[in-house]
Amino acid sequence: MTRRLSMLLLSTWLTVPSLAFGEDLTPEQMARIRRDEKEAMDKVNAAHGNKKPSELSTEERREIIREQQEAARGVMDKHGVSAKDYARQTARMGPKGNEAVAAAEKSLEAKEKAAGAGEAKAGGEGTEEIQIQQGINEENPVMLEEQEGAPPTVEMGIPAGEEDPGAEQLPSEAVPSEEQ
Repeated sequence: MTRRLSMLLLSTWLTVPSLAFGEDLTPEQMARIRRDEKEAMDKVNAAHGNKKPSELSTEERREIIREQQEAARGVMDKHGVSAKDYARQTARMGPKGNEAVAAAEKSLEAKEKAAGAGEAKAGGEGTEEIQIQQGINEENPVMLEEQEGAPPTVEMGIPAGEEDPGAEQLPSEAVPSEEQ
């Protein structure tokens, strides 16, 4: 066997198992990466005023692109995935894979909302429900200057010194019409 052939066989034996046992990303991991990547891009765009590329100068566009690439690289490093592996995985996904990732994104969003609601309830602030009153009537009178321990004071009717709003009449002006 020639040296070249033996090197080819050796390299094949070493690379084929790594290709076969290479870990694919789960739909949950893909969803987390997409979500974090979108948040990072939104931060970069917000830092530059969410302007359209046509509104930016060439230098500004270059800077935004560079910052977006750095943000994407940071997200990939955070999740321990190379950009190349992520791109390969997204390219190999079929419609079923895309549906699985979309479902995982929705479940992550639901978990975040549930966690946010749990934190709001546990925080204690803002837990009081504010009652909004639609108009005044016998069942829902308006209470003024409520003091603790004192019975509520309820005022009904028109306050003294004010006239009936229907009693006021604006003077009507005659508008001359043009006739031919």
